[in-house]
Amino acid sequence: MDVDLLRPGTVPISPDTILWFEFLLNPSLLQKHLSKPFPDPSPTDLIIKFMTINSDQKETEPKAIDTELNDIKSNGTAKWCHKNLALKILSLKVAAYLKWDLDILEKKLPLPIQLTLLQDLFYITADMMVEIPFQRDTIPEFFIETTSDQFLFTLVLYHRWHLRAIIYRALSNKQPKQQLLHIPGTQESTYVPPGIVDDIIRKLEAYVPNSISALNAILHMSDIKPKILSFDTFQMLTEDSMEIKQNWENMCLVNIDEFKCQIHYDLAMFHLLREEYQEAKHHIKRAKELYSNFNPAEKLVYCKVQKEFLDGCCLACEVPLEEIKPSLAQRLQSSIKDQYTNILQILQADNVFREIPQVYRDNLELDVQGGLVNRKFVVARDLLLQIQSLNLVRKILDNSIILGDYITEIKAAGTKGLDVLFWALDNVLENATVADKKQISRYLLYLINTADVEGFASKVLNNPSFSSLFDETELAVFQQAVTSNEIALPNLLLQNDWGIPSVPYIQNTRIEVFELEQKLVESYDCHMIRETLIHLDGKKRMKPLWHVNSCWELPIPLQSVVMSLPRGFIQDYSYVLLAKSRELVTSKNFDGAIELLKALDKELQENVKNGGSLVFKLCKLVNWECLLVEIWKCFNVWPATNVCDMQSMVARSKQCLGALEASDQLIPRQEIIEYCTVFLLNMAEWDYLTSLEKRWSYTEFAAAISSVCQDIVKYKGTRKFSRDAWDMILVAFGPNRDQQQKRSSSNSGSSGSGVSRDIAASIAVTLTRLREPMVLTVVISLLARLRNVLRDESSLELHTQYLSLWPAGVPNANSYNIRYIGELLFQLLTQALKYYPCNVPWLRIMGDLNFVLSYYESAMKYYLEAIMVASDLFSQPTPRTQIDDLVYRRMIKCCAHLQCYTQAVVLCQFLEEVDYTLAFKMAGSDQKSCAAADAMDAYYHCIWDTTILEYLIYLHTKRGEHHRKQLAIKVIGLLELNSNNNEEIQREAANIRKAKFLRALAKQYVY
Repeated sequence: MDVDLLRPGTVPISPDTILWFEFLLNPSLLQKHLSKPFPDPSPTDLIIKFMTINSDQKETEPKAIDTELNDIKSNGTAKWCHKNLALKILSLKVAAYLKWDLDILEKKLPLPIQLTLLQDLFYITADMMVEIPFQRDTIPEFFIETTSDQFLFTLVLYHRWHLRAIIYRALSNKQPKQQLLHIPGTQESTYVPPGIVDDIIRKLEAYVPNSISALNAILHMSDIKPKILSFDTFQMLTEDSMEIKQNWENMCLVNIDEFKCQIHYDLAMFHLLREEYQEAKHHIKRAKELYSNFNPAEKLVYCKVQKEFLDGCCLACEVPLEEIKPSLAQRLQSSIKDQYTNILQILQADNVFREIPQVYRDNLELDVQGGLVNRKFVVARDLLLQIQSLNLVRKILDNSIILGDYITEIKAAGTKGLDVLFWALDNVLENATVADKKQISRYLLYLINTADVEGFASKVLNNPSFSSLFDETELAVFQQAVTSNEIALPNLLLQNDWGIPSVPYIQNTRIEVFELEQKLVESYDCHMIRETLIHLDGKKRMKPLWHVNSCWELPIPLQSVVMSLPRGFIQDYSYVLLAKSRELVTSKNFDGAIELLKALDKELQENVKNGGSLVFKLCKLVNWECLLVEIWKCFNVWPATNVCDMQSMVARSKQCLGALEASDQLIPRQEIIEYCTVFLLNMAEWDYLTSLEKRWSYTEFAAAISSVCQDIVKYKGTRKFSRDAWDMILVAFGPNRDQQQKRSSSNSGSSGSGVSRDIAASIAVTLTRLREPMVLTVVISLLARLRNVLRDESSLELHTQYLSLWPAGVPNANSYNIRYIGELLFQLLTQALKYYPCNVPWLRIMGDLNFVLSYYESAMKYYLEAIMVASDLFSQPTPRTQIDDLVYRRMIKCCAHLQCYTQAVVLCQFLEEVDYTLAFKMAGSDQKSCAAADAMDAYYHCIWDTTILEYLIYLHTKRGEHHRKQLAIKVIGLLELNSNNNEEIQREAANIRKAKFLRALAKQYVY
C-alpha cells in the first residue's frame, strides 16, 4: 500500500507506521528510522516533508519584488514558532546523517528546498538570518579568520553549494522530473516552476566571485582545524525549553587534507565549466596530490571525490597520471589528436584485446577517408587501406555483420592489398584462440568461393600459418582455385538461341486493374481521372472503388448521398473527386480542390435530368463543399482577401444559411454552417447575423458579437452592451453548465434563457477562426474583462479597449477556470497579431498578459513593440493616449525583476511626474547586480533629469565608484551647458534621448 507516512488520516495505516509529530515527541525515533536498510520515506523525502509541514509559514518564501508596490520585500524576520524550529532541526539532523553529501542533496532536493536548508543552517550555527545568495558584506571578512568551528563549516558548505548548484544546472541535459512539494501560501501541493529555479540560478551567478574568493581564502589558511556537524550535534527542543542550544562538542574532526581536497575539486569543476583551464589545472593538481595521500583502507568523512572522476578531470586538464596506464580507447583519442601517431599499433593491439568500441574504429575510418578526399591532411599512402584491413579483422573476430566494400578496396590495390590483409591477419593468429581461428578460416573460405581475388588462394597455401587452419577437403578448394584461373562457362550460357520458341506476353486482367487503380490514386487531373474511371468501368474489380485508398474519406452526409446513387460511373466519379478535393485541402492546395469540385458540379449538371432527385441533392451538396473550400482559402490567405470573389462568397453564404429556415429537407452539414457564420462575421455582415433565428446554437454567439459590434460603430462605445455574449461566455467557462442554464432561464430579463450546452463548443470553434479587427477587439475585451473579474486584483489587471462596458461581477467566481481563460486569450492575441502586427492596443494587452504571468522579458518585448508602432519607430513622441504611465511602471517592474536596474532608473523619467523615490531605489539596487543584463555606463547618456544625476553622483561618491561618478558629472555638465535653451528645445533634447534609449531597449528585447 502506498501510504504517506507523514500525513495522518489520509488512508488506514499500519500499527508500525510513524507519524510526523512522533519524531518531535520522541527524537530517538529518527535515528531508528534512518538506520533501516531501506527507510521509507527516504532521508531526502523526510527533509522535504519536514520543511513543508506548515503551509501557512512564510519564512521559506524567497525574496521577491512586489509587482504592485514599488518596493523590494525581504523575508520575514519574525521569530519562528516552537514547532517550526523543531522541524527545522529535524531536517538538519537528517542532512547531518547524510554526512552533508551535496551529491545526494542536490539531486534529491528541489533547489528552493536546498536554499531553505542552508538558510536554516546559518540560523542555527550563527544565530543570524541571511538571504541567499548573500553579498560580500553580509558576512564580515574577519569572521573567516576568527569564526567558530560550526560557522566555518556552514560557510564552506554554502560556498561549495553555490558553485555546485550552477554546475548541476548547466550540466542537466534535460529538465528533471519536478517533485511535488508544498509551496507556502497555497492550499495544495504543486511543483517548483522552472521560472523560480532560473531566477535563483541567475541571482547565484551574480555572486560567483564572492564564493570563489572565499573558498580560495580558506584554502590559504594553515592553522584551521575543520570539523563537521554530526547527527548528535543538533539537540531537539523539549516542551519546557525556550531557547536553541546545540552541542558543538559533538562535532567530528576532519583531516585538513581531506577538507582541502574537496574544496580544490569543487573549484576545479567550476573552472572547467567556465573553460578557465589554467585555474582548473591548478586546483585539480592540488586535489590529486592531496587525494594520493589518503589511506585506501580508511573511510573518508568529508571528501566525497570519486577517483574515476578525479582521474577524468586530470586528463581534461592535462595533469599527468603516472600510476595509471591509459586504456586503448584513451590512446586512440590521443593518437587522433596527434595526427594519427602510432595509430596502427593501437589498432593491432585492440584486435588482440578488443577494448575499443567498434563505433570508434568506424568513425576513425570515415574521418581518415573524408580527410584524404578533401585533402585536409597528408598521411602515409597506404594508411587508409591498413586501417580498413585492421577493422575488417576486428569484425571477423567479433562475428559482426561486415558492412563496406573492404574486398573491393583490397582488389583495387592489387598485390599490395593482399599483403596488407595478410599482415593484419598475421598479427592476431599468434594469440588467437580456437574460436578466433575458426572465424578466420570460415571467412577465408567465404572469400575463395565468392570473391575473385587474384593470387589469394596461393597466398593461403604458401603460408603455413594460414594453411594450418584448414583440413584436407578445404585445402583442395584452394588448390583447385590455383590450378583453374578462370571458370569455363557452358555453351548454353554463351549463346542466345536456346531453341525455345518465343511466347507473346499476355497481361493479366487483375494486373491491369491494379495499374489503373494506382493511376487513379496518383492523378489529380479531372480529365485523366475521368478516362481512368471509364477504363475501369468495364473491368471486373475485386473490391469497391472507395476501398482503393484508405485515405479517401467523406463526411457522413456526403457519403450517404453518394452511396445512394446507382452503381456506376457517376457514383465512382463523385466519390473520387470529392475525396481527392479533401486530400488537396489538407496540403493547402485550395485552387486544385476547387477545380475538382467545379468539374464534378459540371458533370452532375449534365446528368441531373437522368439522375433524379439524388443527383440534384448531390449537386447542391457539392456547391456547398466548394463554398467551404473557398472560405478556407480566404482564411488561409487573410488579410489578402483580394484573391477571392468576396461578394459572391457573401451571397452564397447567406443562401447557405437561408437553407436552414427553408422548408426544404436538404440542409448543409454543420461544419459548413459554422464556417459560413464565421465568414459573414468576419465580413462585417452584422445586420444579417442579428436577424437570424436563434434556434441554432452555432449562430447565437456570432449574433451576440455582431450586436456588440453594431453598438460600438453606432454609439462609439459610450453605452453598455447587451449581456448576450457575456452570458454565453459564462456558460462556456462555467463550472456547472446545467445550473448556469437554469439560472439563466429563471431570469426573464436575461437573453441567456435560450443558451444550450452546445454553445460552449461553438464558442471555442468560433474564436480560432476570427479575422475581422473589430470582432477580434470585442472578443479580446470580453475575455480580458472576465479574467480581470475572476482575478479580482487591481494591480494585475489587463488593459484594453471597451473593458468598462462589460459587467463588473460574476457569481461564484472561484469556480471558474481562470487558467484556461488566460490560455485562450493568449492564443487569440497571438492569432490576432499574426494578421495585424501593428495594432497598439493588442500589443499592449499582450504585454500585460505576459506581465501578470511573470514572463517579464516577453512583456518588455511587447511593450516596446507597442511603443515602436505608436511612435512610428521612435521618430515621434509616444502618444499618452496609447502608452500611459501604467505601461511605463510595468516596464520598470519588469526591469527590476530582470535585475536591469539602470534601465529602470531611465524609465522613471518617462512618467508624467518623475517618481524620484522609485528611481533612487532602483539606482541603489544596481550594486547587487554585478552580472545584470544591462551595461550601466551605456545608459547614463540617456538620463536627462538633473535630480537623478545628482543622486547618482552622491551614490557613486559614497561607494567609491570614481569612473561612474565622472560619467554622471560629464552627463550633467552637458545638460547645464544647454540650460539656457528654451523649454521647447529642452523637450526636443529629452525626446531625442528617449528615442535613443528605446532603440537600445528594442535591440535587446525585440530584435
